[in-house]
Amino acid sequence: MKQVIIIIIVLIIIFGGAWYTQNFLNETSDTLVSRLENLKTDLETGSVDENRLKEETDEIYGEWEDINEKWSVIVLHDEIDLIETSLIRMKSKIKIGEIDESMEDIDTSIFLLKHIKEKEKTSLKNIF
Repeated sequence: MKQVIIIIIVLIIIFGGAWYTQNFLNETSDTLVSRLENLKTDLETGSVDENRLKEETDEIYGEWEDINEKWSVIVLHDEIDLIETSLIRMKSKIKIGEIDESMEDIDTSIFLLKHIKEKEKTSLKNIF
């Protein structure tokens, strides 16, 4: 009986950790995707001046740096590096005024963030 209780406790810890990790990935990726989509909309409409765009990209990148520290424990580093590269390119292009060229990097970042969210989801497809 003691062994069954230990097995149940271990399973609860495993599934609880997976649930917490999945929720954290969902929340943080949704937050970044939302910020990037808002930035993309601002760029498309031209409704924000260049200084505000630079501030916004700095804020998004700062938020990414905070998330990156926590994601590095959960997500493969290769995928994190792809997001990092894309965000740095986006930030650099906006800073030098290449607004149209930054759209590609924004779309790439959005895709990669959504991809990680789906890839890390607990499902039979991802288990097998």
